[in-house]
Amino acid sequence: MLGFNPFVSPRADRIRQKINLLKQNHPDLSNREIAGIITSEKCFKCALVGIITALPALVPGAGSLISLLGGAAVDIVLFTYLLATMVVEIAAIFDRDLTGRAFQKEAFWAFIIATGTGSAGSKISQSVVAALTKETLNGLTERTLISLGVRNTARVGLIRIIPVLGLLLTGGINYWVGKAIGKRALNYYENKNFADERPY
Repeated sequence: MLGFNPFVSPRADRIRQKINLLKQNHPDLSNREIAGIITSEKCFKCALVGIITALPALVPGAGSLISLLGGAAVDIVLFTYLLATMVVEIAAIFDRDLTGRAFQKEAFWAFIIATGTGSAGSKISQSVVAALTKETLNGLTERTLISLGVRNTARVGLIRIIPVLGLLLTGGINYWVGKAIGKRALNYYENKNFADERPY
């Protein structure tokens, strides 16, 4: 992924505009319900990525190989990018500042919690994240995103090369993994009392 870090300089203005527009168009909805809209949108895109990257398997032989290797690599990058963006947009729903290194660390920590890689020993891990340098944070983010993508691709495994059924299963798995991560990210931001916490 070579330096890929979706938490660095997110398109804060565009994300804020998107969230404000959603809130204006749905003034009767709670933050939780707005987050549900964001999560559903991103999960649909994750499913679409899974389906598209499994499409080559419809062609026997070379298509299966392309789907298994190239499709899986593209799936990893796009899937993790969409999920990381979802976490940032959920943060925006709860009026978090989307700029600066403190936010990068906060969003990375929320992503770790949402993906289930940081639930044990969260106080120690959060302290470690708070102390990370920019280069270390970027490297750790990249490894976490790759790890998540590889874990998800391993869940799909050889399913992606089964004609037609593989498309549906790959898309479905991406969708449901995204749903679970969105729910945990929402719980993190909904239940977190940022006023009582020292800044990152």
